[in-house]
Amino acid sequence: MKFYFDICDKLRNNEPFKFSRWGDGEFGCMYGWEGANRDGNKYLPELRQDLIDIIHSEPNYYIGLQPGVMVDVGRGYVPDLREYILHTIFKLRLNLVIGDTLHYASEFGYLHRLIDALKDRNVFMIGAEYFSKLPYKIIVTEGANSYPDNDEIIQRAFEMQQGWNDPVFLVASAMNSNVIIDKLPNDVTAIDIGSVFDPYLGIPRATYQRSMKFEWLW
Repeated sequence: MKFYFDICDKLRNNEPFKFSRWGDGEFGCMYGWEGANRDGNKYLPELRQDLIDIIHSEPNYYIGLQPGVMVDVGRGYVPDLREYILHTIFKLRLNLVIGDTLHYASEFGYLHRLIDALKDRNVFMIGAEYFSKLPYKIIVTEGANSYPDNDEIIQRAFEMQQGWNDPVFLVASAMNSNVIIDKLPNDVTAIDIGSVFDPYLGIPRATYQRSMKFEWLW
């Protein structure tokens, strides 16, 4: 949990950072999977190329690797994909951290630290309309398949942050979150929150979320 406590401290101290999450969906898209994943996120050729370009640019921000990709991957065990993933991440100079850090914090009752650290920050949510229940300024996207709207999303993010000091962007746009975070300025904080807020909004999706006990944190 050290990384989690570190980013909470960075939020409290107004230290900008970026954190994007990479799992079997992102690597499967890079590998050339076609169609869509189980949540309906499309493996677009343009998205594939953007993800490849981002990871091979060796960004200096946090790259969250989801532990499952080291052992198994979606669609059952696919040895060639796992070898591609391992070859990719160990060949490059990446600032690797645990991708499911926020989920672990939520599952074990520590997510309140993140929410508390955000309370005095200028927070912008980029994601589906249901996130409007949160007390953050929101840029509503298509959620699962927002990639075609990226120019508009980034433009709106740029316009909305004007006049606000040290903005924080929370991004929940599936595989496209990685592209959005990479395109946001390096002097802002951008965090890929995935589905970690979903059970608090009445939409538990991850297996652990369906049985967890939680209270409203905002």
